[in-house]
Amino acid sequence: MMAVILLGSGGLVGEGGGVDLIRVSDGDVGGSSVRLRVLGRHRPGATPYNDYLDAEVVVASGFANGRLEMCLSPEDLNDWSAALDELSAGRGVRWLRSPEIRIEIDRQFSVPVPIVTVTDDNESVSSVRVWLDVGHGWIDDLRKQYEQVRRAWPNEVVASPRSRNFWQ
Repeated sequence: MMAVILLGSGGLVGEGGGVDLIRVSDGDVGGSSVRLRVLGRHRPGATPYNDYLDAEVVVASGFANGRLEMCLSPEDLNDWSAALDELSAGRGVRWLRSPEIRIEIDRQFSVPVPIVTVTDDNESVSSVRVWLDVGHGWIDDLRKQYEQVRRAWPNEVVASPRSRNFWQ
């Protein structure tokens, strides 16, 4: 269930509830930003799907604004944690498959600048690339955002091994 809504050059959409997993902005009023907001559990309950999270990616720039609904698995969150380690080491990352979020590091300035590309090959077959002058500490901010999401929605479904009697 994914949808892309391209808007005129206005503000961000989806400012309601939830917790930001990714929020990077160039700091200018009306400037560019990329935000992945976790909205809540996909299916509350005691099934393995309880740990899936509904989310939305919101991209705003002077050229295009868009919103994309998505669902995150526990493995996606683990992969994001590993991606943060890669970013800390100065390497770019590709995260998720659809949509794909790619972060490259532009080193032509004294402070490395992230270039974020969000690509939706399934529904809209579109891509938005945003260059963000975020300053120092942006990766530490992303780590704090990740920890907030993990605290808000810890994994609740724990699959234990089946007893020996199950197979007899």
